[in-house]
Amino acid sequence: MKTFIKQKNNQVYSELNITNLVDVMLVLLIVFIIVAPMIEQGIDVRLPVASDKKMETKTVPVIVSVSKEGELFLNNVKVSLDKLENRLAVMVNNNPDLPVILRADKKLTYESVIKIMDRIRNAGVNNVGMATGSENYN
Repeated sequence: MKTFIKQKNNQVYSELNITNLVDVMLVLLIVFIIVAPMIEQGIDVRLPVASDKKMETKTVPVIVSVSKEGELFLNNVKVSLDKLENRLAVMVNNNPDLPVILRADKKLTYESVIKIMDRIRNAGVNNVGMATGSENYN
């Protein structure tokens, strides 16, 4: 809102009241602080338990995730099995030493995991690791 104040010398001064803008911004900030932790990150995959040994890589690995329903994700983007192989082949052409980590839900059958690993290998990936969870994770 603009308020006009008239002085004795007939000059008009305008003022901007920013109190309402500050109130709205504070409310938005509070809403963001409350909602941000609740936003789901990644794909829900319950990993099988194994001993911990980290994969040593020089580059950032590509993550292939498979949910318990069999949905396939490449770096958190849903893809089909054929598109997975094609996209990985393109990535391997750019970086022949591309590391890939396969995150498969423990409820999946051994056969379905092997089919996905076979497609990853067909794309030309030589550095494949399997993600596992610790005993405290599950």
